[in-house]
Amino acid sequence: MDPITVPWEAQQRGLLHDGFGPTDALYAVSHPAGAPEHWGQKILQRALLHRAEDVAARIETLTADEATTVHQLATGSRRALAALSTVRARWHQATSDCTETAPTRSSAAARTPAGRTPTVRAGPAARIPARPGR
Repeated sequence: MDPITVPWEAQQRGLLHDGFGPTDALYAVSHPAGAPEHWGQKILQRALLHRAEDVAARIETLTADEATTVHQLATGSRRALAALSTVRARWHQATSDCTETAPTRSSAAARTPAGRTPTVRAGPAARIPARPGR
């Protein structure tokens, strides 16, 4: 959990006031009754849910307007979902294992069971000429 997200989320929820400022919010998260990781994940989870709520409201507004074209709906929806992606990225960064790496192509091939070839994607059959070329 980074020291910028906590005060920002506290401000968005209306928790900050004269008696409880950003420093108090950081202290409450860093010295909680329980594991700090748990509370940090709860804050990010709430941020993700709140952003998803906002995105849904924006898309609902676009669909409710009869003057909105399909292109405007698609573009507006993509923009709204991009805002959600930033919070999702923070969520995945905070909850993923740091030693975990993305699988490479060679490691994926090594996991293929012996004697089994990967399935070929569906598509048109290869064209083989009926007679050999002259």
